[in-house]
Amino acid sequence: MKKVLLALLLIVPGIAGMAVFGHYALQDWDQLQQDYAEFKRVVVATSDLSTLFKANAAQTTQRINLFADGTWTLLSSLLAAIGLHGLLTVE
Repeated sequence: MKKVLLALLLIVPGIAGMAVFGHYALQDWDQLQQDYAEFKRVVVATSDLSTLFKANAAQTTQRINLFADGTWTLLSSLLAAIGLHGLLTVE
């Protein structure tokens, strides 16, 4: 019974969280690469501060999104690891 509870309450949600949040982290990584390339292009191409601020805000937003998704991915992996540890040590 203890092993089933560990699996249902810790391991399954942890693995599901890693899959979901990891997927969105990879999407945010791709978008960050695009936004940063656009930011670098704007920096070279123009001196209009409004355009620079918009490009900077877009890439900064993606950095924050990627940080959040990466943090949730790591927390989910810790949840699964705690469950696996409990599963291997429970009698």
